[in-house]
Amino acid sequence: MSATVALIQRDGIAALTTRGIALEAGCAEGTIFRHFGDKGGLIAAVLSRGLPEIYRLEEVARRAPSEDLAADLTALCTAVLDFYRASYPIAASALADGATFRRYQAAHREAGTGPRQIWELVSGFLHEASALGLVDPGRDLDVEAVTLVGACQNAVWVGLVNGDEALPHGGDDFAGRLARGRARELATPPVPARGDG
Repeated sequence: MSATVALIQRDGIAALTTRGIALEAGCAEGTIFRHFGDKGGLIAAVLSRGLPEIYRLEEVARRAPSEDLAADLTALCTAVLDFYRASYPIAASALADGATFRRYQAAHREAGTGPRQIWELVSGFLHEASALGLVDPGRDLDVEAVTLVGACQNAVWVGLVNGDEALPHGGDDFAGRLARGRARELATPPVPARGDG
């Protein structure tokens, strides 16, 4: 998969061929078809398992929650932002070719991967934090996860198209600002003091 990433980054997806990948990787072209099915399947695998940023995100999402929900969410949002910065050029290339995108889409659906795995990682963390009493159990944590991931995804898109300066506060500490705002909303509400009544 590293050969595929290197070729996409160097030449773009339009120039990507299974023959070229095989030459770059030093393997037989048939190996690619045997393991990934086709070019779309290979690109799906790269985005799901081939970027260091996805492993970093998994590592952060699977850490035990701490008492500092804002710090935990900042680390998560930073990892999500890093993943989208690394993956957008590859995913955008797949979107540019209809046939490749259909194969890419089918490979993700078959594997249960793709964009869904990002919010599912964040959701898993939020559910764990809720089980520990750190997050309000009355929240729809799956939707909260999509909210955090969607904000990060949009921030990366804005940065790519308009520049980071077009983000709120010029992009300064975007992950931290987002995380602190959501942490205030997600935190378990304090238990009211009982009166002696």
